[in-house]
This record gives sequence, C-alpha cells and structure tokens, in this order.
Amino acid sequence: MINERNTNSALEKYNLFELMQNDALAVIALHSFTLGYHIIAKNRKSDIVFPKIEYLFFVLPIVYNYSAMLSFLNSNELYTALMKEHSILLGLQERAYKMTEQTYDGLNLAFSKKILNIDKDHGTIILQRPYTTKKLVLAMSANTSYDSVKQIQDSAYKLGSIFAKKHDKNIQNDLNIRF
Repeated sequence: MINERNTNSALEKYNLFELMQNDALAVIALHSFTLGYHIIAKNRKSDIVFPKIEYLFFVLPIVYNYSAMLSFLNSNELYTALMKEHSILLGLQERAYKMTEQTYDGLNLAFSKKILNIDKDHGTIILQRPYTTKKLVLAMSANTSYDSVKQIQDSAYKLGSIFAKKHDKNIQNDLNIRF
C-alpha cells in the first residue's frame, strides 16, 4: 500500500509538471487574465480596456504557483491576496524572467489560433471574437487534471480583474516588480 501511494504521488507531480509545460494551458491562463481585465476595465470606462503586454509576463508565475493561485482565487483585491499569502512577492520578478519563454509560447499559440491579438497603438493584448465575453471551454481528457486547470483559469481571471482596478505604479509597488 505504501508503494502505491508513493507511485500515485509521483504521477500527480508529473502531471502537474506536464500541465505547466503545456502551451494550451498558458493560452487558457493568458486569455482568462485578459478577459478578467477587460470585463472590469470596460465597465470603468477607462481609456485602455485591455491589459498591457507587460502584465501578461506575471500571469504564469503567479497562477502556476499553487499557494499564490489559491490566494488570488479567493481574493478580489491585491491587498487581501498578499495578506493571505506573503510568499507571492518572493522572487516574482525572477520567476517572471524564467517563465518568459513559456509566456511567449502561450502568446504565439493564442495569436495563431486567433484567440488574442496585439493592439500596436496602445501596446495591449486584445481578445478576438468570439472569445471576448466568455472563458474558454475546457474539454479535458481523462489523464489530465480538470480541477487544476479550472483553478488556474479562474485565478488568472481574478488576477486580471485585480490588475484592472490598479494603476501601473501601484501594481509594481505592491508586487515589488518592474515592467
């Protein structure tokens, strides 16, 4: 029985690593972030209703970190997320740098599938129709973890809505990052 548990635990870790290396999961997270940002920004009647490109490089380092993901999943404000999980700030800039390639791969896939696009005039990432009003539908096979993907999707959405409520300087100051 003990050996079975160790084997199952190792498989779960492998599946999590496999999920994080999947460009499609990065697309789901980046789309959800953009959608969450857009829903809040358009209702605030802001000049810019889509997130700046540089914001997206901090999405994967946050939502792929389990404790940070849960913190944002259960928070509506940046302050409360940071109070729940202080470790979010530790090495976030460095993690973003290390995950730059994954972010680019996710963006490239989203661009090629016409889910996201770039607004060159504003330096923002915009949603393509018909992906402008709803989260992407998750059709998962039996060997992947639907719950984990759903949590990543939902926390990315919340993270986007939180970023939309904040000014650039406040985001940078609160998360101890630089764009």
